Amino acid sequence: SDMSTCLQFWASVFNCAAVICNRQCPLYRDPSSTPEGFDVMSSVGHYCNGLMTLSNLGIRLQYNLGAMVGCSGHFVRHGVTYTGDRIVWAWFIRDSLQNFVGTPRPLYATYMGVD
Repeated sequence: SDMSTCLQFWASVFNCAAVICNRQCPLYRDPSSTPEGFDVMSSVGHYCNGLMTLSNLGIRLQYNLGAMVGCSGHFVRHGVTYTGDRIVWAWFIRDSLQNFVGTPRPLYATYMGVD
């Protein structure tokens, strides 16, 4: 099928991408994302006072021009505030799409200290 042909050339672990323009983002989590994967968000534009809150982790990050953040959007409530004009590229894995195309789920992310 056409879908299987396209998937042979898909060069990313992420099966979805979104471009978000000038949107203040209230705290939310995305239960449609795969729990094993991370969402990756990068931000560009002419803005200041960028702040990303990962509320259930008790973390607030400076999220200004060029910042890139990865977190589990499935588990972590996250939101962003800023002043100005901002574009975000968000990459994520949609669980339903994984199931539809029959690709295996990723493994859970793990942390390993570096010597």
